[in-house]
Amino acid sequence: MGRYAAAFALASDMALLTMGGSLKRREMLSARFGDILSELYMMSAALKRWEDEGRQAEDLPLLDYVMQDGFLTIERRLKEILDNFPNRPAAWLLKVFVLPFGVIRTGPRDHTVRACARLILEPSATRDRLTEGVYIGDEAVGRLEQAFDLVVRTQPIHDRLRARRIRDWRTAAEQGLLTPEEMALLKDADDAVADVVAVDDFAPEDLARGARPRSVPHAAE
Repeated sequence: MGRYAAAFALASDMALLTMGGSLKRREMLSARFGDILSELYMMSAALKRWEDEGRQAEDLPLLDYVMQDGFLTIERRLKEILDNFPNRPAAWLLKVFVLPFGVIRTGPRDHTVRACARLILEPSATRDRLTEGVYIGDEAVGRLEQAFDLVVRTQPIHDRLRARRIRDWRTAAEQGLLTPEEMALLKDADDAVADVVAVDDFAPEDLARGARPRSVPHAAE
Protein backbone atom coordinates (compact mmCIF):
# COMPACT_ATOMS: atom_id res chain seq x y z
CA MET A 1 0.00 0.00 0.00
CA GLY A 2 2.95 2.30 0.64
CA ARG A 3 4.07 1.79 -2.95
CA TYR A 4 0.64 2.76 -4.29
CA ALA A 5 0.57 5.81 -2.00
CA ALA A 6 3.93 6.89 -3.43
CA ALA A 7 2.65 6.31 -6.98
CA PHE A 8 -0.40 8.44 -6.22
CA ALA A 9 1.76 11.23 -4.81
CA LEU A 10 4.09 11.20 -7.81
CA ALA A 11 1.25 11.14 -10.35
CA SER A 12 -0.70 13.91 -8.62
CA ASP A 13 2.43 16.08 -8.33
CA MET A 14 3.14 15.58 -12.03
CA ALA A 15 -0.46 16.46 -12.88
CA LEU A 16 -0.29 19.69 -10.88
CA LEU A 17 3.11 20.52 -12.36
CA THR A 18 1.97 20.06 -15.98
CA MET A 19 -1.66 21.19 -15.74
CA GLY A 20 -1.79 23.53 -12.78
CA GLY A 21 -5.24 24.87 -11.96
CA SER A 22 -6.73 23.38 -15.12
CA LEU A 23 -6.66 19.99 -13.39
CA LYS A 24 -9.74 21.05 -11.43
CA ARG A 25 -11.63 21.60 -14.69
CA ARG A 26 -10.63 18.16 -15.98
CA GLU A 27 -13.25 16.51 -13.82
CA MET A 28 -12.86 12.96 -15.16
CA LEU A 29 -9.12 13.02 -14.54
CA SER A 30 -9.38 14.56 -11.07
CA ALA A 31 -12.16 12.10 -10.17
CA ARG A 32 -9.79 9.20 -10.85
CA PHE A 33 -7.28 10.73 -8.47
CA GLY A 34 -10.12 10.99 -5.96
CA ASP A 35 -10.92 7.30 -6.41
CA ILE A 36 -7.31 6.35 -5.64
CA LEU A 37 -7.26 8.54 -2.54
CA SER A 38 -10.54 6.99 -1.36
CA GLU A 39 -9.18 3.47 -1.79
CA LEU A 40 -6.02 4.33 0.13
CA TYR A 41 -8.14 5.80 2.92
CA MET A 42 -10.42 2.74 3.15
CA MET A 43 -7.52 0.30 3.07
CA SER A 44 -5.75 2.27 5.81
CA ALA A 45 -8.93 2.13 7.90
CA ALA A 46 -9.23 -1.63 7.36
CA LEU A 47 -5.61 -2.20 8.40
CA LYS A 48 -6.01 -0.02 11.48
CA ARG A 49 -9.18 -1.84 12.55
CA TRP A 50 -7.48 -5.22 12.11
CA GLU A 51 -4.55 -3.97 14.19
CA ASP A 52 -6.79 -2.46 16.89
CA GLU A 53 -8.81 -5.69 17.20
CA GLY A 54 -5.69 -7.74 17.91
CA ARG A 55 -4.82 -9.05 14.43
CA GLN A 56 -7.45 -11.79 14.54
CA ALA A 57 -6.40 -14.56 12.13
CA GLU A 58 -10.04 -15.45 11.49
CA ASP A 59 -10.62 -11.94 10.07
CA LEU A 60 -7.84 -12.16 7.49
CA PRO A 61 -10.12 -13.15 4.55
CA LEU A 62 -12.08 -9.91 5.05
CA LEU A 63 -8.89 -7.84 5.20
CA ASP A 64 -7.45 -9.65 2.17
CA TYR A 65 -10.64 -8.96 0.19
CA VAL A 66 -10.52 -5.24 0.97
CA MET A 67 -6.83 -4.96 0.09
CA GLN A 68 -6.91 -6.97 -3.15
CA ASP A 69 -10.01 -5.16 -4.38
CA GLY A 70 -8.42 -1.82 -3.53
CA PHE A 71 -5.14 -2.66 -5.28
CA LEU A 72 -7.00 -3.60 -8.46
CA THR A 73 -9.05 -0.39 -8.41
CA ILE A 74 -5.94 1.74 -7.88
CA GLU A 75 -4.07 0.13 -10.78
CA ARG A 76 -7.07 0.58 -13.08
CA ARG A 77 -7.42 4.24 -12.15
CA LEU A 78 -3.69 4.83 -12.62
CA LYS A 79 -3.89 3.30 -16.09
CA GLU A 80 -6.88 5.48 -16.96
CA ILE A 81 -4.98 8.55 -15.73
CA LEU A 82 -1.93 7.67 -17.82
CA ASP A 83 -4.05 6.89 -20.89
CA ASN A 84 -5.72 10.31 -20.69
CA PHE A 85 -2.81 12.41 -19.43
CA PRO A 86 -2.62 15.51 -21.68
CA ASN A 87 1.18 15.73 -21.59
CA ARG A 88 2.16 12.50 -23.33
CA PRO A 89 5.93 12.60 -22.60
CA ALA A 90 5.11 13.08 -18.90
CA ALA A 91 2.65 10.18 -19.10
CA TRP A 92 5.29 7.87 -20.60
CA LEU A 93 7.77 8.88 -17.90
CA LEU A 94 5.17 8.34 -15.17
CA LYS A 95 4.33 4.89 -16.48
CA VAL A 96 7.91 3.76 -15.92
CA PHE A 97 7.68 4.61 -12.23
CA VAL A 98 4.04 4.04 -11.24
CA LEU A 99 2.79 1.29 -13.55
CA PRO A 100 5.71 -0.27 -15.45
CA PHE A 101 3.97 -3.61 -16.11
CA GLY A 102 0.44 -2.30 -16.59
CA VAL A 103 -2.50 -3.62 -14.59
CA ILE A 104 -1.29 -6.86 -13.02
CA ARG A 105 -3.65 -7.15 -10.06
CA THR A 106 -6.58 -9.53 -10.41
CA GLY A 107 -8.67 -8.63 -7.38
CA PRO A 108 -9.84 -11.04 -4.66
CA ARG A 109 -9.46 -14.73 -5.52
CA ASP A 110 -12.48 -17.04 -5.50
CA HIS A 111 -11.35 -18.81 -2.33
CA THR A 112 -11.16 -15.44 -0.56
CA VAL A 113 -14.69 -14.54 -1.68
CA ARG A 114 -15.99 -17.93 -0.48
CA ALA A 115 -14.24 -17.51 2.87
CA CYS A 116 -15.81 -14.07 3.31
CA ALA A 117 -19.23 -15.46 2.42
CA ARG A 118 -18.89 -18.17 5.05
CA LEU A 119 -17.97 -15.58 7.68
CA ILE A 120 -21.08 -13.58 6.85
CA LEU A 121 -23.49 -16.51 6.57
CA GLU A 122 -22.46 -18.38 9.71
CA PRO A 123 -22.47 -17.20 13.35
CA SER A 124 -18.95 -16.45 14.51
CA ALA A 125 -16.89 -14.03 16.53
CA THR A 126 -15.69 -12.52 13.24
CA ARG A 127 -19.26 -11.80 12.17
CA ASP A 128 -19.98 -10.24 15.56
CA ARG A 129 -16.96 -7.96 15.17
CA LEU A 130 -17.97 -7.08 11.62
CA THR A 131 -21.53 -6.10 12.57
CA GLU A 132 -20.63 -4.38 15.84
CA GLY A 133 -22.20 -0.95 16.00
CA VAL A 134 -24.54 -1.58 13.05
CA TYR A 135 -27.94 -0.04 13.71
CA ILE A 136 -30.57 -2.76 14.09
CA GLY A 137 -34.01 -1.23 13.58
CA ASP A 138 -37.03 -1.76 11.37
CA GLU A 139 -35.16 -0.96 8.17
CA ALA A 140 -33.65 -3.47 5.72
CA VAL A 141 -30.55 -4.25 7.80
CA GLY A 142 -32.62 -4.82 10.92
CA ARG A 143 -35.02 -7.16 9.14
CA LEU A 144 -32.08 -9.04 7.62
CA GLU A 145 -30.41 -9.52 11.01
CA GLN A 146 -33.69 -10.67 12.55
CA ALA A 147 -34.16 -13.23 9.77
CA PHE A 148 -30.57 -14.41 10.19
CA ASP A 149 -31.04 -14.91 13.93
CA LEU A 150 -34.27 -16.88 13.44
CA VAL A 151 -32.76 -19.07 10.72
CA VAL A 152 -29.80 -19.89 12.98
CA ARG A 153 -32.13 -20.73 15.88
CA THR A 154 -34.32 -23.00 13.74
CA GLN A 155 -31.47 -24.79 11.97
CA PRO A 156 -31.24 -27.60 14.59
CA ILE A 157 -34.96 -28.28 14.09
CA HIS A 158 -34.53 -28.49 10.31
CA ASP A 159 -31.52 -30.80 10.77
CA ARG A 160 -33.58 -33.09 12.98
CA LEU A 161 -36.39 -33.21 10.43
CA ARG A 162 -34.02 -33.87 7.52
CA ALA A 163 -32.68 -36.87 9.43
CA ARG A 164 -36.25 -38.19 9.21
CA ARG A 165 -36.34 -37.23 5.49
CA ILE A 166 -38.91 -34.50 6.13
CA ARG A 167 -38.36 -31.33 4.14
CA ASP A 168 -41.45 -29.31 5.09
CA TRP A 169 -41.87 -28.57 8.79
CA ARG A 170 -45.63 -28.32 8.29
CA THR A 171 -45.65 -32.02 7.43
CA ALA A 172 -43.79 -32.71 10.67
CA ALA A 173 -46.34 -30.60 12.56
CA GLU A 174 -49.19 -32.69 11.12
CA GLN A 175 -47.40 -35.82 12.32
CA GLY A 176 -47.03 -34.41 15.83
CA LEU A 177 -43.23 -34.21 15.67
CA LEU A 178 -43.01 -30.57 16.73
CA THR A 179 -43.92 -28.73 19.89
CA PRO A 180 -46.11 -25.60 19.71
CA GLU A 181 -43.06 -23.48 20.57
CA GLU A 182 -41.06 -25.01 17.70
CA MET A 183 -43.91 -24.47 15.24
CA ALA A 184 -44.23 -20.83 16.28
CA LEU A 185 -40.46 -20.32 15.90
CA LEU A 186 -40.41 -21.96 12.45
CA LYS A 187 -43.33 -19.84 11.30
CA ASP A 188 -41.62 -16.67 12.53
CA ALA A 189 -38.47 -17.68 10.64
CA ASP A 190 -40.40 -18.32 7.42
CA ASP A 191 -42.20 -14.98 7.71
CA ALA A 192 -38.96 -13.12 8.38
CA VAL A 193 -37.21 -14.70 5.39
CA ALA A 194 -40.20 -13.99 3.13
CA ASP A 195 -40.16 -10.35 4.26
CA VAL A 196 -36.44 -9.99 3.49
CA VAL A 197 -36.61 -11.48 -0.02
CA ALA A 198 -39.90 -9.79 -0.98
CA VAL A 199 -39.71 -7.28 -3.82
CA ASP A 200 -41.98 -4.43 -4.83
CA ASP A 201 -44.93 -5.31 -7.04
CA PHE A 202 -45.98 -2.99 -9.86
CA ALA A 203 -48.90 -3.15 -12.23
CA PRO A 204 -47.95 -3.97 -15.87
CA GLU A 205 -49.26 -0.63 -17.12
CA ASP A 206 -46.94 1.19 -14.70
CA LEU A 207 -43.95 -0.59 -16.23
CA ALA A 208 -44.93 0.06 -19.85
CA ARG A 209 -42.46 2.22 -21.73
CA GLY A 210 -43.69 5.77 -21.95
CA ALA A 211 -46.69 5.06 -19.75
CA ARG A 212 -48.29 8.15 -18.30
CA PRO A 213 -49.47 8.32 -14.70
CA ARG A 214 -53.05 7.30 -14.35
CA SER A 215 -55.33 10.28 -13.76
CA VAL A 216 -57.19 10.54 -10.49
CA PRO A 217 -60.93 11.27 -10.90
CA HIS A 218 -62.22 14.49 -9.46
CA ALA A 219 -64.30 14.29 -6.33
CA ALA A 220 -67.37 15.52 -8.26
CA GLU A 221 -67.01 12.69 -10.77
